[in-house]
Amino acid sequence: MKNVTKKLGVVMPIVDSAPSTVTPAGAVPVEATVVYDSIKQCLRLNTSAGWSDCLLDKSTVEGLISTSVLGDRFWMVSKYSSTTSPLMQKRFDYSYYTSAFNSITDKNFLTGAGYTSYGLGLSPAGTQSPATRLMAKSALTTNSGLESRTVITTSGDIFVTGSNYGGKLGTGGNGDVISSWTKVTIAGLAAGENPIQVQQSAYNTIILTNLGNVYAAGENARGQTGLGTTVGNTLTYTKIPTLSNIKSIWSEQERTPYNMFTAIDATGKVFAWGYNFYAGPWGATATFISTPQDITSFFAPATASGAKVVKVMIGYYSLIALMDNNTLWGSVAQGFPLYRIGKGNANATNSNLMLLSDSISLASGETIVDFDMDMDGAVVITNHFIWYTGFSYNYRFGNGGVGQSVNWTLHSTSLLDGDVTLTAVDMGYYGVMIATGSGVTEGGSRLLVAGYNGFKSLGTTPATGDVQNLTYATY
Repeated sequence: MKNVTKKLGVVMPIVDSAPSTVTPAGAVPVEATVVYDSIKQCLRLNTSAGWSDCLLDKSTVEGLISTSVLGDRFWMVSKYSSTTSPLMQKRFDYSYYTSAFNSITDKNFLTGAGYTSYGLGLSPAGTQSPATRLMAKSALTTNSGLESRTVITTSGDIFVTGSNYGGKLGTGGNGDVISSWTKVTIAGLAAGENPIQVQQSAYNTIILTNLGNVYAAGENARGQTGLGTTVGNTLTYTKIPTLSNIKSIWSEQERTPYNMFTAIDATGKVFAWGYNFYAGPWGATATFISTPQDITSFFAPATASGAKVVKVMIGYYSLIALMDNNTLWGSVAQGFPLYRIGKGNANATNSNLMLLSDSISLASGETIVDFDMDMDGAVVITNHFIWYTGFSYNYRFGNGGVGQSVNWTLHSTSLLDGDVTLTAVDMGYYGVMIATGSGVTEGGSRLLVAGYNGFKSLGTTPATGDVQNLTYATY
């Protein structure tokens, strides 16, 4: 009598790696043998030429189609999830040493290149090029700080690797996580509570959950854990008790401690804490703000018409904020140059909030999609164009030079023809990565890159030296 309560498919042998497969008798498998490769997590076929790569699935077919149209060694970031807003979903990330991104040509798994020990979780220590799979998981979002990286996967798990300055990786100790990935949990999460966003600085990491709670780990000395202390280190992720109902979190510096963390709640309130260098771009005078401070009133000029802040970053001596009405605002600490927010080379006479988007020409239908800032510079992307201001350290603006722009400057690259769509930007101390739209005419979800490439973190082109002009990454 047949068992009709269960439906069985074809069950394949599971092996650690297809090339190491042997038969029960210890012989080499014959041609046409198919096994499930647990490392690559796919089916592989044995042929006269050896074991095949992964057999085709939907994502691989998408990659092959795009490759045939746009060129070989074609890497792509994944499409956005409905879990959080696209602004919060940095599926790619650049740091001084490494880059990481989801790759459609490798099943949307996290992929990366650069120096293995400082954010890739690979061994042995050295430069990894071309890009390779970092883990058989997809990133919902990822962020890097000084010599480290934190990843939140689409399943809600947290993985960390790299240097653990101040205990910023939240592992419970100060030891580095070299050449591997460690899964980290947050104690005390409620039922159904999952991490959805991460921001990392040189010595700290903060994580936001879907229930609006913020958790911090790392050095307390500069107030960047937001736990009300400037003493010692917080070695495990600890809830910031004064924050609740938070919808997004932000941070700026990847290599220096001169930054603050910010959080925006569901009502539009904005909070800031951390290293308030140069007395702050909104006039605050305390050097270390260890308890999140409500700075919502500072944005009154921008919110007077009912607009709300959707992203705000505070760094060395400047602030930039994007509003939900497609305007960009900013400020600079009194007495410091205005070039970092694109307002010329004069020094600020006060720390008042100023409109910035009046200096960025938007064609009909064009909107501000995203911005990012880091030491002495910032980048803004609209649907189809790139604007930048500040210093182009190591050619990070991809304009062929390393000089200074004191006003918002439209990127003149021939790569942007008015049809290529821009979706997200990640700017580091020495480089930039910009993602394009998913359609072939939109750019094919490729990564535009420029800047420091000493460890091949921006790909294999050029063969040596920095990427001086904005180019499509070839990993």
